[in-house]
Amino acid sequence: MKAQLTPIAAATALFLLHAAAAAQMATPPAAASEDKVERVEVVGIRASLQKSLQAKRDADSLVEVITAEDVGKMPDKNVADSLQRVPGVSTTSAGSSEGSFGENEHVQMRGLSSQLTLTTLNGHTVSTGDWYGPNIAAGGRSVTFTLLPSDLIGRVVVHKSSQADLPEGGAAGTVDIETRHPLDFKNTLHGVASIEAAYSDNAKKTDPSISALLNWKNTDNTFGILGQVFSQSRHLQRAGSEGVWWDKVGATYPVENLRGKNISLLSGAVLFEQERKREGGYLEAQFKPNANLDFNLSGFYSTMDAKNYNTNYMVDLINPMYGPGWNGSSVPPTGTPVVSGDTITGIFFDRDAFNGLPTGSQGAWSVVEDVAARPDAKTNSQFVNLDAKWKVSDALTLSGKLGNTSGGGKTKDVGFEVFSAWNNGAGYTLNDDGIFVLNVPGGDTFVKGGAGIGGWGSYSETNDSETYGQIDALWRLDSEVVPSVKFGVRATQHRRELIRIGMSLAAGASDESQITDDWIGNYSKDWYGNLPTNPTPGFAPWKIKNEYVAAWVAKYATFVNHATQQEFDIRENVNAAYAMANLTFGDNITGNAGVRVVNTKEDIEAFLPGGAPNYKKTFNDVLPSLNLRVDLAKNLVGRFAANRALSRPDFGQLAGNDLRDIQHTGVGSNPYLSPIRSNNFDASIEWYFGPKSAVSAAVFASKLDGVIAYGHSMLPYANQSNGGAIELYDVSSPVNTKGRIMGFEAMFQHALGMGFGIDLNYTYSDGKQTRKLATGTCNGSDTEDCSLYGTSKDVYNIGGYYENDAVSVRLAYSHRSTYKLGNRGGRDYFQDGNGQLNLAASYNINDWATLTFEAQNLLDPLLTTYVGDSSQINGVYKAGRMYFAGMRMKF
Repeated sequence: MKAQLTPIAAATALFLLHAAAAAQMATPPAAASEDKVERVEVVGIRASLQKSLQAKRDADSLVEVITAEDVGKMPDKNVADSLQRVPGVSTTSAGSSEGSFGENEHVQMRGLSSQLTLTTLNGHTVSTGDWYGPNIAAGGRSVTFTLLPSDLIGRVVVHKSSQADLPEGGAAGTVDIETRHPLDFKNTLHGVASIEAAYSDNAKKTDPSISALLNWKNTDNTFGILGQVFSQSRHLQRAGSEGVWWDKVGATYPVENLRGKNISLLSGAVLFEQERKREGGYLEAQFKPNANLDFNLSGFYSTMDAKNYNTNYMVDLINPMYGPGWNGSSVPPTGTPVVSGDTITGIFFDRDAFNGLPTGSQGAWSVVEDVAARPDAKTNSQFVNLDAKWKVSDALTLSGKLGNTSGGGKTKDVGFEVFSAWNNGAGYTLNDDGIFVLNVPGGDTFVKGGAGIGGWGSYSETNDSETYGQIDALWRLDSEVVPSVKFGVRATQHRRELIRIGMSLAAGASDESQITDDWIGNYSKDWYGNLPTNPTPGFAPWKIKNEYVAAWVAKYATFVNHATQQEFDIRENVNAAYAMANLTFGDNITGNAGVRVVNTKEDIEAFLPGGAPNYKKTFNDVLPSLNLRVDLAKNLVGRFAANRALSRPDFGQLAGNDLRDIQHTGVGSNPYLSPIRSNNFDASIEWYFGPKSAVSAAVFASKLDGVIAYGHSMLPYANQSNGGAIELYDVSSPVNTKGRIMGFEAMFQHALGMGFGIDLNYTYSDGKQTRKLATGTCNGSDTEDCSLYGTSKDVYNIGGYYENDAVSVRLAYSHRSTYKLGNRGGRDYFQDGNGQLNLAASYNINDWATLTFEAQNLLDPLLTTYVGDSSQINGVYKAGRMYFAGMRMKF
């Protein structure tokens, strides 16, 4: 433990030593540099693009840069929205197969999953959590961008190639988010405030959003304080259609030609409703007593309340297909079902068919409604960070970093379930869009029939924290080839904990007579938008109101008994050291070469079926890197990079599980996983034919050792819905395997003149699992799928803008093709290809006031997830459009 803390202790001593020296050596610093002043004075789309291109051009490694258009004004509401327009970068709006929740949340690079991209803020890690139960259990390392307001950002640097002085963790690349610092501002006092109204087209709700930034520094430019606060609310309503439970028709079913076919036993019309409120602030103090010393102390806190309810109105075909209690007393359907390949795409059972079931069976319940209630879901992120820099001499500069970051998420996830006794028949038709069109005569009325209220649920909480410290040194040499070297050490102590507590219901919870007519409503008539077909044509499904479900949870649900088979506590300590030489060969070649050495120790405490509850392991890695930049001609730059990098498995892949008790499937874990290591090669050529114009092409390739795939097996777990009985589950578990990815990028950006400009890019990625896995989906069979998780073959962006002194307009479309989301019960889930169109506009009333308008998801496309092949639909969703209108003021 002492060895692990040595860099932190040394960093602390360094800060204290130089703080004392500062008190004796204070002299007025040199004037602020030209480029820092310019970052405040020159604003707008064109200035932002020019500065971004210049930063990219000057870099020794392969980077992309996004620069804020003004203080507190990024191009988009969400930093991830801006990143998705960068060549080689794509985003996801969901952590798994749950579909989109309306905001881009995670970032992927070079066609690889988000767990292979490291995100830092001012060079240090940021802990975040999640509010959605399955994603809490998944224990991802990827930063959730919904907690980072874009107002905070000054610049984002995307490192496509690694170098020795970057923290390890990004096998695909690193995204560093940079904030402004107090002494960067030109004026002694600078302030920005904005107020907006956010309107959800689906929810028909308008919410307020406010933020404010104030910066002060003294006239000597030696001390400054920057503060920012934000409070941002929005309603989200997502319509959906889901195939909740796919199964194969039994071998004894009375209609022989349906036996063995895939059928949706539960087909749902889904309405997700959420209220989000993000609040927090950022505070930074900067002290620069002279030109040789600089100290920054910063703190950040962000929390998001995300209460939500997911109502699923489902056609229930379990009893007519399998008989009550799965006793085999099934009945044939009415008419002739429609079969496409091996999938039943249309089937209906009328009143007579249901009445053919044995007397007293639950076949009368042709509709079941589940409400997943999460009335107190929330997530948070925070950090405290101290930076110091000391120019010891003309030859030596020391810098250090010390801090702590923590984050988490928690939610009650309670299922409230009721059956309707009204039975004029039930069935579904799966249309060409993958929507389950439900056939439920009289389906707008809830009729109590004695089935009672069912309930299931749990409480989930995750806590993530990291303490870190590092020291870096830059030593300038009297050498033309190696003008300087950089070296340093870094140490971190990380902990991720998952708490899962089962739910118990008090007496009286199942009494359906307590549901009075006042608490029964209906979906709105246009709940699925203006599509020619929706899941419930001709009727609005009945709906138990959210307020009643919340009151029922508060009255009857308690959370006491820990679900130990799903909990974990993981400690991870990392020590790293590096050395890097900055290189210059003549007048036209620069770059760097270095090596980073990393030691990782993991201590996993978790439930492991058939194994010990604790597992400890150590990994040692040597990560070399080379970056070269060549001025081939005036305005023509070539680059080459080679490096070895690593990412570590998500914590939820190392421990814990996510089980579906009814279906007896789940996603498990594997404590024996090793890090994912990549050997990466990049080459590019870039032509800068104007201050705001460039065209570039790049190729990339990575060999992946340890990339995650999934095998599946039957494992014993306690079935919480059956009193904790030990039963077998078909569980997908992560395993290390081998893979590779290769591809190319092309980018064209041009200021056309008269204020107009365009921005185009395209990325092709071909990712494959190269080692077969007998129990996985890349198994050598005729129907195998060996694509990597998270890889879209095609990603492209098309953007255009117009700007003059008063008006600014930007329109951007981003698209990515189909990619593999995850695996459950030995079957892969896919996200169908989709795109997003966003608009941003502003009008400068005068030098200090600007009117703003933004529109997100203007096309509102169908977002489709499916299992295996596209005939088995998991869900089809419409997230809805969002509009923002407001005013920004500055002084």
